[in-house]
Amino acid sequence: MLEEKNDNLQEADGKSGIEISDSTQSNAIENSDSEKAEEAVENTAAETVETEQPDHQNALDAITNSNAEESEDETLKERHDIPMKDYHTFSLDALVDELKKLINIDKIMSVKDHIEEIKKSFLLQYNHFLDEKRDEFNASKEDPNEEFEYHSPLKSKFDEYYNVFREKRNAHFKHLQTNLKSNLENRLAIVEELKELINPQENIKDTLKHFNDLRERWKNAGAIPKDKYNHVWNNYHFHVENFYDYLHLDREARDLDFKHNLDQKQKIIARVEELVNETDVNKAFRELQDLHRLWKEDIGPVSKEHRDSIWNKFSELTKKIHDKREVLFESQRANEQQNLEAKKRNHCKN
Repeated sequence: MLEEKNDNLQEADGKSGIEISDSTQSNAIENSDSEKAEEAVENTAAETVETEQPDHQNALDAITNSNAEESEDETLKERHDIPMKDYHTFSLDALVDELKKLINIDKIMSVKDHIEEIKKSFLLQYNHFLDEKRDEFNASKEDPNEEFEYHSPLKSKFDEYYNVFREKRNAHFKHLQTNLKSNLENRLAIVEELKELINPQENIKDTLKHFNDLRERWKNAGAIPKDKYNHVWNNYHFHVENFYDYLHLDREARDLDFKHNLDQKQKIIARVEELVNETDVNKAFRELQDLHRLWKEDIGPVSKEHRDSIWNKFSELTKKIHDKREVLFESQRANEQQNLEAKKRNHCKN
């Protein structure tokens, strides 16, 4: 029998474990199922857990990549709380002032994108300014061998502040990498232990206790490199599902577990259906990221009969929000291009 469930979607964490009862102890592992399980574990490459529709792949990849990046470095989640300003409308002086302010934020990676946008806007304007100065110099110089030189105190100040950002960013990455490698090794070791659970010789009560311990260790194993995120998580879920599917557990306990997980995933789908109509597309996408993380990292598997259908529904809704976000990005890029061309025309007039 399972422990008491909490129906609050935001606190859903799969299960704390399958409760081990005396009746469970009397259930034996079916040898034929176990042999199939061992063969499946040995011969199957767990690249994906659920069937993914090709048309949805770009949307799913966008979510996975964002979550992988934020899973590797949790400070990135806070970037959504800091508004991205229209830096292309700022003057050179205003851009330098904004950069100075941002480099003093403690969690430097939360403003990485903002700083890079400032850099792009600053260099675009500064290079136009430099071209004008060069043209003025060439028009007025008397010595044809004289080389153009220009020193800008403002550019020196910008470079100074940007170098502070780079130093902080590098120090942050160095600290991060120290933990990522050990966390990855720990998670891979847990997956290997999970594979070994399907063992017809082991006492079922001990097996269930080991399984619950592994799930708890997994929850607390920490961040891993973003390029390993998807493969490692899919491997883990693949072997968790094998454990459910191939061991002859207390069927009532397993079915209750499946039912609870299905309920939680249906609640997520209901929420995503609401997000499809959210007018703030970026806000909807950020919440969608969190819901994907909850689905993937916290909620356990559902029965085989529902596995593909519920995932495909989630994927279909994900694509709708992703497509709306792409339309927004295209519109923003078009506006940026128009602003750039307008600035070029103004520079030419001046």
